[in-house]
Amino acid sequence: MQVFKKKEILKDVLEKRRNVIDLIVEMKDLAGLAIDLGFSALLLQDKKLADKITELKEEMEIKQYEIEMECMLAASNVEQALGLTSVMRVASAVADISDAVNEIIDSILRGIPPHPIIKEALKAAAETIDYVNIKKDSKVAGKTIDEATKGLVDVIGLKREDVWSYQPSGEDRIKAKDFLIISGGKRRVSEVIKELRK
Repeated sequence: MQVFKKKEILKDVLEKRRNVIDLIVEMKDLAGLAIDLGFSALLLQDKKLADKITELKEEMEIKQYEIEMECMLAASNVEQALGLTSVMRVASAVADISDAVNEIIDSILRGIPPHPIIKEALKAAAETIDYVNIKKDSKVAGKTIDEATKGLVDVIGLKREDVWSYQPSGEDRIKAKDFLIISGGKRRVSEVIKELRK
């Protein structure tokens, strides 16, 4: 992470303090999303999806740094500082998951096709992940996620105007130009994607 970015994050941390528990939960959700997206990108050989995982890695690094800052600011004595090191270790371990996913997608970013065994293993998985951009004139714009997907699949990520929402609520409304990442059984994912593209 670049030095100027760290200064910006520190300024944000000092201006609007955040709950460390919330930050760890966000990191955990990001790690889960990164794993799902990583295997999907590998299966689909999708560089755009791989690029999104790289963005998630950067978000993960920012959250890890925020946790470290919050822990240091929270400690008022040696005992508290020692106690908070375990929190920072958890944040570091979760960030390591993101690093591992980036190792998985490295071949995609370099244009190296995966071995057929990897593709076969991923295809044999019971669940799949896919994504869709909601068109300007989409019929689903304005509907809730549950209405649009009929509850057949899980929307694990929603990006709107460069802001990601992970594990969005089924009550969240879909807007034109949203980017949705969907997880579920292969047939159902395929059917829902087809409907969302209308």
